[in-house]
Formats: sequence, structure tokens, C-alpha cells
Amino acid sequence: MKHVIIGTAGHVDHGKTALVKALTGIDTDRLEEEKRRGVTIEPGFAYIDFDDGSRAGIIDVPGHERFIRNMLAGAGGVDLVMLVVAADEGVMPQTREHLGILAQLGIKDGLIVLTKTDKVEQDWLELVVDDVLQLVKGTFLETKQFIPVSAFTGEGLPALKSALKILTDGAQEKNTGLPFRLPIDRVFPVDGFGTVVTGTLIEGSVKTGDIAEILPSGEKAPVRNIQVHGDNVDTAYAGQRTAISLAGVKRGNIKRGDVLSAEGELNISTAIDVKISVLPDSKRTIKNNSELHLYHGARATLTKVFLLEANEIHSKKSSYARLKLKEPLPCKRGDRFVVRFYSPVETIGGGIILDSLPQGRISRSETALKALKIREQGSAAEIADLTAYELGGVFSNEAIKKRTDLDKTTCDAAIKTLIENGNVQMLLQNKYISERVLTALGKESKEMLTDYHKTYPLRAGMNIAELRQKLIPDNGTAEANAVFKALNDKKIIRLSGNNAALPGFSIEYSQAQQRIYERLKEELKNSGYDVKSPDELAEMFQKNEKRDFDQVLESMISNGELVMLTSQVYWLKNVYDNAADMIQKHFIDYGEITLAQCRDTLGTSRKYALAFLEHLDGKQVTKLHGDIRKLAKGF
Repeated sequence: MKHVIIGTAGHVDHGKTALVKALTGIDTDRLEEEKRRGVTIEPGFAYIDFDDGSRAGIIDVPGHERFIRNMLAGAGGVDLVMLVVAADEGVMPQTREHLGILAQLGIKDGLIVLTKTDKVEQDWLELVVDDVLQLVKGTFLETKQFIPVSAFTGEGLPALKSALKILTDGAQEKNTGLPFRLPIDRVFPVDGFGTVVTGTLIEGSVKTGDIAEILPSGEKAPVRNIQVHGDNVDTAYAGQRTAISLAGVKRGNIKRGDVLSAEGELNISTAIDVKISVLPDSKRTIKNNSELHLYHGARATLTKVFLLEANEIHSKKSSYARLKLKEPLPCKRGDRFVVRFYSPVETIGGGIILDSLPQGRISRSETALKALKIREQGSAAEIADLTAYELGGVFSNEAIKKRTDLDKTTCDAAIKTLIENGNVQMLLQNKYISERVLTALGKESKEMLTDYHKTYPLRAGMNIAELRQKLIPDNGTAEANAVFKALNDKKIIRLSGNNAALPGFSIEYSQAQQRIYERLKEELKNSGYDVKSPDELAEMFQKNEKRDFDQVLESMISNGELVMLTSQVYWLKNVYDNAADMIQKHFIDYGEITLAQCRDTLGTSRKYALAFLEHLDGKQVTKLHGDIRKLAKGF
């Protein structure tokens, strides 16, 4: 079933509350002060039942300028609006202000209701109609229905109810599959139920037993009970006025303006990137670095405005901007907001959130503005592509979803599209990278390796751990290795063992170094396991060959020809592999090994057997238990 909220808007004492009561039989003035003064202070809630059994919620918002904040708190979840104008007064200041607010909140449909028609003559009524038509010209209500009514006599009410039914049937159905979100506009205790919060469920659905997160505090609480229009229900859906009791929450820990949400679904920001505009009939301007009141959902806070396209914007003008908020704001890309002047307090404009978690400093650069334009006008795939590039490394579906505020289904589909068109590459399960980022990393790694080969011409390449730390320090080992494999597949780098090198690189010894290399290799080959220490090997050469010897030895280590067991014991790779094979076979036969058994198996001395076993311990192949070793991770 479709769930729709109809809101009232208009000047104080123009008959909004009386109209709602005439339509629904419900008096939305519930506060004693409201009844005494005859003025709506807090938003009131009712529902209208249609002949086919369907129902729509109605929010009756305050019209007095002193209660605009309360009006904004109620208007956030409205789908359709009744702009109410009293026939005996016509267009008044809050009529204009409310219409401007509705436009900033992104409300697209509704109608105009001319109330108190029983109090005026036809000639006056026609003048008021002309006045209203001038007011709505150029707005979303310009072509909408205009219905004169009298709550006192009942004239026009059937036509109004019929028109509301048509609008309700045509309203866009909300996505109840999203994680739920409810801006809280009331908090109160109820005996036997604990703390109760109310608001319009603007996204998703919530059921009893769900765990709700209270934002921005982050406190979590189970949903104990749910009511919609006073009836207990198991589940509430987007578009319904909802009351939720929360178990174990102290009233002081939750307040109006907070948001009740599914766990981990909303960003909480003290800065947001937006498109901000000034109302068409505003006499004021928004200046760069100015301070304004910001209204979002049921929350109000102070904000500082940093315009990115101009130093000042006038009526009917807009600009990209970053808003620095005085208090943290739970929000999403696409949310609407209203801003009011700081002093005197009056509505000046509003806009739409484009980035709920902006990265980097404020920038007026062409690149920054282009990115905001994509976030404003781009498709889900374009926004995901931009975000994948901005993340600058390996990312998951969850990371993209968090940064873009796309729902899971849309986000997954966007990533699939980007993979298909080659903009994103899948590296591991649920791990991806932007092709633009991969290209940039390839260029950077190429520059690093070029410098490395110049500095260390006799090394086989840069150790992968070192390259990872320099190139992508914020990614884990598995993700970084996947990046290096992708660069290797593109032939940008060449992986060999634990080293990375340029594809065309090879070690080139001088004639003197080549002679040292051949003699050194022959010595180590003949020694087998019982090798000389580096100092003893160095004594085989003249003093003037010391530098070349050190470089050759380091080169043989870096290219994997030599395996270091300790700082004093180096084995040729084939000797090491032979020892590993023999010890592995011993474990297959016996399941454990002692130092003496290792010594006898290899046919070497205790010194070299111990060096090898401790080397295996260090690689977590084996583990020492008393005097014996058993396999740990294994070979």
C-alpha cells in the first residue's frame, strides 16, 4: 500500500487547523496553549480516509513566523502540500515564506486551498484569487488546482477531498527496501513504554525488534513498540507518521532533531558540500563566509557558508558551497535543507546536499566544481566512478556506498556497470580499484623503480613491502599485492619473488664484478651447507675489491640467488630448497624433528642445522616445543 503525507502551509490564522478538522474530524491542536491562543505551535498530525479504504497522513504546521522552526520540523516528510490562503486576508508574509520553504524542500506537487470563503463577497474573492495566482507564478503550484472552501459551511470540502485523492494516487511511491530513517520531531515518556519518539518515516521500513541507532550520539536501542495513527503495528513504512518506543533509552539521551536510523547507514558530518540558492523574492543575499541558521529534517543548527562560485549570491541565484556546521549533522546526499538569516531571523534560501562527507580542503578549482556537478547531475555510475577515483586506492562496495550515499542495490549495479565499461577493475572478492587510480599508481611506481634502479643498479629490484609502504600505505597487504599483480599483468612493473622491477631491467656486472660473482658462486656451491661467513668470504678478495664484493653479495641476496638464514649464514637458493625438501620429508615420516635429527638429515654441523631451524621458526613453518619442533603453518 502507498503511504503519503499531505502537509498544510500558510500564514497564521488562515484556517489550516480548522480545514484539517473539517476534512478528518481530528483536532490537531493538542497542546493546552494552542487551544487557549487559537494558534498552532507544534506540528499536528491527523489522517484522512478515502472512500476506497485508502488513507493519507496530514501534517498541520504552524503558520506564525515565531514558529517557522516547528513548521520546518513537520514539513520535512511531506509528499503533497495544501497551500492555505484565507479569503478575507489574501496573501500574507508567511504565505510567501512557506511557499519558498516548500520549494527548497523539493516538494513538487499539491494544490491551493482558499479558506473562509463564507466571509467574503465574490468581488473580493476574485481579487484574492488574482493575488494568489501572482504569488505561485513560476513555482511548482503555478498550474495546480485552486479550490475555494469553507470549513464552517462545508462548501468545497467534497471537491477538495476528491482532489486530494487524485494527488495521493499519483504520488511517487517511496522505496521501503532502503534502510529506515526517521527524523525525530517529538520525544516524550510513556508509562509502561519508556521513551517514545515520533516523526515521519522518510525511508525504508522498521519493525519491532529492530536495532535502531540514535544519531548523532550513536547510541543503539531495540525498537520495543510501533504505532501508526494511534494503532499498534508490527512494521511501519516510509511515508507514515510513526511513533516508536525505544527500550533502555533515557529521555535525556535523545532529543528533537536527532535521527533514528538503521545501524551504520548515515554519515555524520560537521561539513557538507551543497548547492545553495536564494529565494526568488528575497531582499537579502548570501555572502561568502556568512553565518546562517540551517534546518534539515527536524534539526536546526548554525552554519558558516563558504561559496565556491561567487562571493555573494542574490535572489534567484545559486552556487556550490561548503557549509561548516556548528553541530554534527546525520544526513545523506540528496537531502534538502533550508537556511534562514542569522539576524533578523527570516528564511533566505536553501538547497540540496551533494556530498555528506566531503574529503579535502575547500576548493574553487575547476576539478572540485566539476566533481560537485557530477554529484548534482550525474548518474549513479558516474557518481560511483568519481568516488572510486577520489578514494585513491583499493575499495569495497561498502566504502563506495558510504561515500556516495547510494543504497546497496544501486551501488552494486553501478560498480557492475563500471567494471563492464572498464572504469573499475575487480582485484579480489569485493575489492576494486579505479582504472584511473591504477594508471596513476602505475606511473608513480614506474618513477620510483626508475630512481631505485639508478641508485641500486646491482639489486634485482625494490622489495615489495617497501614499494607498498611508499605507494599505497593505507591498503592492506593482500590488497596491495593485488594491485602489484594488476600492474605486473599490464607489464608496467615486473614481479619476481619479493621484488618489483621495471620490465626491461636486468643486473649488469662490470668485468671485475663478474669475476667476483663467478668465484663467489663457485665457493658457495662447493661449500653446500657449511658456508663461510660474509667476512670470511670477503677475505677471498683483495682490499681494493671490497666495494665490488659488497655490491655483488647484496645483488645475489636481492635477486634471490642467496637465502639469508642469519646475518652470518647464506645458502645458495638450490641448496636451501634441497634442505627444505629433506626436512619436509622428515616431517611427513615422523611429524616432529630435533636439532640432532636435522643435523644428521642434512649431513652438516650443529651450527648450520640450528641456523636453518631457527630460520624456519621465523617463517612460522615450525614451532619449538621444548627440545623438538613441530609444524606450525607448514611448508
